[in-house]
Amino acid sequence: MSLPSFDPGFSTDALRAVYTAGSTVAAVLEFEASLALALADVGIAPVEEAEELAAVCRVGVNDPQEVLRSTWEEGTPIIGLRRRIAAEVSERAGQWFHRGATTQDAIDTAQMLQARTALGVIGQSLDSIARRLRHLTATHRATPQMGRTFLQDGRPTTFGFRTATWLDTVLAHIVDLRGQRDGLSIQLGGPVGTNAEYGVSATSVVSALADRLDLHAPDISWHSNRDKVLALAQAVERMAATMGKIGTDLALLASTSISEVSVRSGGSSSMPGKENPIDAIRAVAAASACHGAVAMLSFAPPHQLDRAVGSWHLEWIALPLTLQTAGAAAEAIDDGLASIEVDPESMSSRVTSDPTVDDGRIDTVLESFERVVGS
Repeated sequence: MSLPSFDPGFSTDALRAVYTAGSTVAAVLEFEASLALALADVGIAPVEEAEELAAVCRVGVNDPQEVLRSTWEEGTPIIGLRRRIAAEVSERAGQWFHRGATTQDAIDTAQMLQARTALGVIGQSLDSIARRLRHLTATHRATPQMGRTFLQDGRPTTFGFRTATWLDTVLAHIVDLRGQRDGLSIQLGGPVGTNAEYGVSATSVVSALADRLDLHAPDISWHSNRDKVLALAQAVERMAATMGKIGTDLALLASTSISEVSVRSGGSSSMPGKENPIDAIRAVAAASACHGAVAMLSFAPPHQLDRAVGSWHLEWIALPLTLQTAGAAAEAIDDGLASIEVDPESMSSRVTSDPTVDDGRIDTVLESFERVVGS
């Protein structure tokens, strides 16, 4: 669900907006509105009553934070939402609110709606990063630079080859996260996942709801099978790890002892004039926080039988935190690359022989860029 306020370096403006209390409750209410309309689509609910209920759900409530807080007093936010919505609709329309569903259906689906938006935001950052890396690769494919292994000088390479390796991995993440976004599913199973209240129309209701929300209809409810959530989080975590790697490399290349690139710097409170690579620092920190968030999901106790005690509730903070910290890491690398200045003379001064680089591999990566991101 929504997160408490925390250091802005570990989220972004756009991602914080996805996970406000208002946005979280709005996503739950979008599930409820779409469910009512789906019931009308298959002939279970009268169309006029479903439309009345959906319209009120989409107006929202004026105290979303209180709705979320009530979860830990009443056991579920749906009790408070039902009370508020019932006060705004006719009794006949109100009977279709949450009909046949359970709280986990509403919150799981809301989480997927929010994840879809968050992945779109992250995707924009990754596309921008890829464009910056493409430019650096094309510009510096012949710029000699010392290769370094175990933090010791190795053999000569080129800066363009180095950035091509970054670009190749970023392109893979773009494809991976697009696939995750396109594969998000609704949740609708009712109390124990069987959709018992819909009877023979159950499959039709699930399909109609999925169509309404433009999400996939799962083959079966996934209340206690959290592979979808963990796979999403791990895909995001892998991307964050790459941002941390690029951030680490940028910090090293910009360090006083190497000084082959410069990036936007932050200052020091005690050493005036000191230049710290603040965007790289932020990327490494946010990526590390993302690993911690995913660890919460990975090491949570298994979900018991048909519904979990606590393990599911942990996802309410862990999944938003995963997406926000990963997005922060990507934004930081985008900012860092936007400011980068390459010093070819410093790079070449350490190289004592011509680099031997497979240009064909650079071309392959640049061709992949055209397929994945475009011109």
